[in-house]
Formats: sequence, C-alpha cells, structure tokens
Amino acid sequence: FEAGLTDLGSGLLAQSIKAAEMMRLGISRTAMISIPGGWDCHGDVTVNAGQFEDFFGALDQLMDYLQNTPGLHTRWLADEVVVVCMSEVGRTPMVNGGGGKDHWPYNSAMVVGAGVNGGQNIGASDDGLIGLPIDFQTGRQSDTGQMLGSENLGVALLKLGGLDPEKILPGIEPLEALIK
Repeated sequence: FEAGLTDLGSGLLAQSIKAAEMMRLGISRTAMISIPGGWDCHGDVTVNAGQFEDFFGALDQLMDYLQNTPGLHTRWLADEVVVVCMSEVGRTPMVNGGGGKDHWPYNSAMVVGAGVNGGQNIGASDDGLIGLPIDFQTGRQSDTGQMLGSENLGVALLKLGGLDPEKILPGIEPLEALIK
C-alpha cells in the first residue's frame, strides 16, 4: 500500500493518519474513526480524563499533520478536509448520583476544517439544559427558529463536501451558520 498505511498501527492517531492519507491519495472522501476505550460511564466519569487527553492530543497531531501535508487538489490537506468529532449518543450535562453521566437526547459536535465557519458555538439551551430553537443562518437562539437535528448538520456537511444536499436529502434545511 502506498505511503506505508499498513504499518501505522490501530490507535486513534494512526487511524486518523490512515484516513488523511487515503484522502490525500484520492482513495476515499470520508472516513469514520473509532475512539478506543469505553466512554459509556454511568458512574465515575473521572475514568474518562485520560481518554480526553489522548483524544485531544491525537486531534492536535492530526490537525498539524493536515496543515503540513500536501493535499490532493490544494497546497495543504487542511484546505480540503473537514474533521467532525461527535458521538452517537448525547450525555447528560450534569453528573448523576453515581458520579457519572447518563444518556441525553441532545448531543454536541465539534467541526473543524476547510470551509467551516469556526470559532463559534452554535445552538442554545434553557436553564434546564434543554435544547432551544435556533436560526440556522446565525446559529443563535431564536423564538422563530427551528430545533437543530442531525439531518441539518448532515446536509451542511454534504455542502462542505461539495455535494448538492437537495439531491440526497431533499427538503432538509442546512445549518448554514456552520459554513463560511
């Protein structure tokens, strides 16, 4: 395999570099990476501290790699790649009686990279930490806005990838605040 991708290992950073290289080589446009370890802590969330350090350390190294690796179509791979960090399930914002966090109907995502309107928090919640409607153009809370769903993030990511979301998920409004 070109670039020695089979020799990198299977840790988080190795998976990330393999994904980036497959994009650089034009083999793939998307990749999903699994974070090692069990994050589902309904008791004692302090066990996750090391996992967070590993995750953000690997993410920092990946971003450095993207900023210093030639892209397929641009000078640097960072100008072509969007990194989305999220979970399949939300966690309660408050710690439970066992020191852990339970499942929650709201989730968060971190999106960085080419074409992303970064440096902002999108969305809002009330005093009970329940999601509120937002304006999809600004990402701010709005009484006349809509509830943000995964489908709105999905079509924004399709747009960032240069695809026409209307052909794939017709009628879904993209989260425009995410896009430059």
